[in-house]
Amino acid sequence: MKRLPLLLLALLLSSAGCVQYRLGSMLPPDVRTVYMPTCDNQTREPLIEQDVTQAILSQIQMDGSLRLAPADTADTVLEITLTQFWLDPVAYVSGESSTANQYRMNIRASFVLYRRADRSVVAQSPSITGWYDFDFAGDMTSSKAVALRPAAEDLGRRIVNQIVQNWP
Repeated sequence: MKRLPLLLLALLLSSAGCVQYRLGSMLPPDVRTVYMPTCDNQTREPLIEQDVTQAILSQIQMDGSLRLAPADTADTVLEITLTQFWLDPVAYVSGESSTANQYRMNIRASFVLYRRADRSVVAQSPSITGWYDFDFAGDMTSSKAVALRPAAEDLGRRIVNQIVQNWP
């Protein structure tokens, strides 16, 4: 019975640092909907903007902190620029140090989420990278096609997480 006041005091002191902590989205209350145009592809990899845009839209829907809306009614606009696309070898054929059999696909982007009404910035990043490791099988074009979706999904997850967990 004597330990009960000490336990309550310890519980009170340990929870004091969590007063401002919230689960879920850290978005401002006026930010509930988003419009996202097709990503601007400034890389040398043709046509990746379609797959990346679709993957990011899917991540926004899965997260649920923002609802997708048409350009003329959305609270915010999310503009994404694909800035770099590259492959890094990560594993090699046994005994052949110059022949890679596994690669990492990297997609780097920048983004800005701004309020449609006054263009004030809600969240932004000059550089964020999504990636995916894949096995080289057959030809590089086919292997890259298989890896693009998961790499784009990883980029989308990172962008959405950075937006909704934006600490003021």
